[in-house]
Amino acid sequence: MELYGSEINVFTRNLLNFNDLAFSVEFADPNFLIDGQTQIKDNLELLNEIIFKPNLAGKEFDHISFETEKRNLISNLISIQDNQDLVSTLGLTKLIYQNNPDRQVPIFGSVDQLNNLTNEKLLEMYQDVIQNDTIVINVVGNVDEEKFAEDILTSGFYTQMNSERPDLKIEFDKFNQLIANPAEKIEHKHLNQSRIALAFATEGVSKKFNRLAPQIMNLILGGDDQSQLFQQVREKNSLAYSVSSTYQPLSHLVTIQAGLDSDSVQKALELISQQIDFIKNGKFSDNQVQHAQKVMLTRRKIATDSIQYYIMRSIWETVYPKTLMSDEQFQAELDNLDREHIASVANNLHAIAQYQLIGDSND
Repeated sequence: MELYGSEINVFTRNLLNFNDLAFSVEFADPNFLIDGQTQIKDNLELLNEIIFKPNLAGKEFDHISFETEKRNLISNLISIQDNQDLVSTLGLTKLIYQNNPDRQVPIFGSVDQLNNLTNEKLLEMYQDVIQNDTIVINVVGNVDEEKFAEDILTSGFYTQMNSERPDLKIEFDKFNQLIANPAEKIEHKHLNQSRIALAFATEGVSKKFNRLAPQIMNLILGGDDQSQLFQQVREKNSLAYSVSSTYQPLSHLVTIQAGLDSDSVQKALELISQQIDFIKNGKFSDNQVQHAQKVMLTRRKIATDSIQYYIMRSIWETVYPKTLMSDEQFQAELDNLDREHIASVANNLHAIAQYQLIGDSND
């Protein structure tokens, strides 16, 4: 209350081959407060207390807190089985990263891991991360940089963080083996609906080509409600309740997901393949390209209206700056988009994995 409702967040996420444990605090701009001149320093101390002085009872976390969180998390993990979209996504991910043990287990872990996790072991792992892993500090807002540097050097943070830490070593997954021998898995469950999840690698697209061409291709294919997949598979032929595609710039993967009846699976797969051919053969219209360009620009503008956008941008500047484009570069790439580049992305799609979750409602 004394900090005018500062908001604390703690979460984990994947960044390439890293797991990121993120702590953040959002608070009011001191310039808009009558007596908020120490807001930055006070919030730094709050964050310092949360990270470096957690709720401990000797050599472990507070027992009730640990057991409560463990029980809640196990309950959440068990409930994943009711979210068939997530089940199919995880099934596809296991196929894509079958040779990477670290990616076989999702960021939120498994029930078996949780059952085997002791309170003492968790604290030991946490302290190892806090004391030894790379730290990236992001500051977003109307902040005096020199004053902030002064505040952080005089805070509890500096003494805790002032130690040798390793540089981040980026590693990329290669999909050559899967391009040669695509992975497939079919699972049957007692469900009313079925799911299909497909993955394609876009290796082979020339480096001289437009950097936004894969995203534009994906929007025309299935990344929007005006896309080929949505219009042809769902609307025109009623073969799916839901269908969409996504493009992941870091892994250069295109994934397609559809929810449908089990007797529509083969027809839907054929129609999906036809939509990819439609783009390969350059049959898409100039209007589709222009619509995709507008969507890309609008999404970027919306994204920049959030603190999280600037935090992530700052992180990527540290981790992998090649992925970033300035607004001017982004607009230039958008303006210089070539139909040949869009078709080329589709022509360089290699099917690498297919996961089917078939609902057997009549069992």
